[in-house]
Amino acid sequence: MSINEKEKLILESIRDNPFIPQQELADTIGLSRSATANLISGLVKKDYLLGKAYVLNEEEPIICIGGANIDRRYLVKDKMIQGTSHNVQSRTNVGGVARNVAENLGRLEEKVMLFSVTGNDTEWKMIENQSEHFMNLKAVDRIEGCPTGTFMEVIDMNGEMVLGLAEVDIFDKMTPEWLSKHLSVLKRSKYIIVDLNCPKDTIEFLNSFAIKYNIPIALMTVSVQRLNNLPDYLGGIKVLVTKHNETAAYFDMEVETDEDLKNAVKKWLDKGPEHVFISKGNAKIAYGSQDDGVHIFNYSSEQDDRYNWGMNEAFCAGVVYSRLQGKSIPESITVGLTNAFQTSQSIYVVRPNLSKNQLQNEYNACLVDKTFYD
Repeated sequence: MSINEKEKLILESIRDNPFIPQQELADTIGLSRSATANLISGLVKKDYLLGKAYVLNEEEPIICIGGANIDRRYLVKDKMIQGTSHNVQSRTNVGGVARNVAENLGRLEEKVMLFSVTGNDTEWKMIENQSEHFMNLKAVDRIEGCPTGTFMEVIDMNGEMVLGLAEVDIFDKMTPEWLSKHLSVLKRSKYIIVDLNCPKDTIEFLNSFAIKYNIPIALMTVSVQRLNNLPDYLGGIKVLVTKHNETAAYFDMEVETDEDLKNAVKKWLDKGPEHVFISKGNAKIAYGSQDDGVHIFNYSSEQDDRYNWGMNEAFCAGVVYSRLQGKSIPESITVGLTNAFQTSQSIYVVRPNLSKNQLQNEYNACLVDKTFYD
C-alpha cells in the first residue's frame, strides 16, 4: 500500500526513535496530535507499524538487557602488601555486561537495542557518548535521585582481581513491570541477551517470554554476589555463559582442573540450558551441550600481557553473531574464541578495532595458526 509524505515523515521519525512521544511526533511533522494518531493508526493497518512502541515492521533487533555502568580499574605495579598503599595505573571505562555485549555486536554491524537503567548524571553522559554509535539507547531509563551503577576493582601484578566493589542497587529497578512497556519491541527481537544484574523474577519472566515467542535467549552471569538472581530452572535458555569462580561458588565445588570444568558443565546442563560455556581466566573455555557432550578449548598463546575483562562479553557476542549468520556451533565457538582472545590483547573492555572484516580476518588466521585447540 502506498503512503503519503506525512506518513513517510512519521516512519522516518520512528525509525530514529521508536519510543518518541506522540506529541513530540506531532510537533516534528507539523500536525495536531489527533491527526498524527490517525496517521499512525493507518500505518498500523497498512502493516508498516506494529503499534507502540512504534516498531517498524522490518526491525528485528538483538536486545541486550542488564548492566550499563562505569568501570574503574586499578592495576597494581608492585607486590601487594596488606595494610599499605600501592602504586597503581588507573583506568576508567564504560562497562556493564549487557552494554559490553551490545557494543561488540554493534561494532559487528548488528542492529542492537540496550535495555537498562542509569542515573541522570555525568556517568550516564559518559555511557551515552561512548555507546550511542553502536546501539539504540532509547530503552535506557534515567532515574532521578539514583546514581549510575559503578564498579571498581583492584588488579594485582598477575592480572588477578584482588578486590572488587560495586554500587549497583539501581539495577534492582529492572523489574518485569519496567519491561512491560517494551513488550512490543521484545516480541520483534531476533535474540535476547540478559545478564544477572537483572532481578531473578525479571530473568524468569524473560525466559518464559522467549519460550512463548520462540526467541533464542542467552544468559550471562556477572559476579558471585549476583548469582542469587539466577532462576532455579534454566530450561529454555539457549546459551549460558559463566566463569569458573562463579560456578565454583554456585555449586560449592572445586573448578580448577579440566576434569573439574567438565563436571561443572554437566551440572549446569542438568539445570536445563541447551549450551553452556565456562571460562577459566584467559586460559580456556569449557563447552557442553545437551547433544554434543563436553569439550575444553585452550588458548595456545602464553603471552603475559593479557587481560580478563571483557572476554566473556566478546565471546558471547561472537557466538550469537555467528549463529545469526548461519554458522555451525563449532564455527561459532571459534569465532567467539577469536573475539575473546583478541579482546584479551587490548586494555579496553571492548576493543576499538573490532569490525566484521577484522573479525573475519582474525578468524581465518586462527584456523591457520591453530590458536585454539580441544
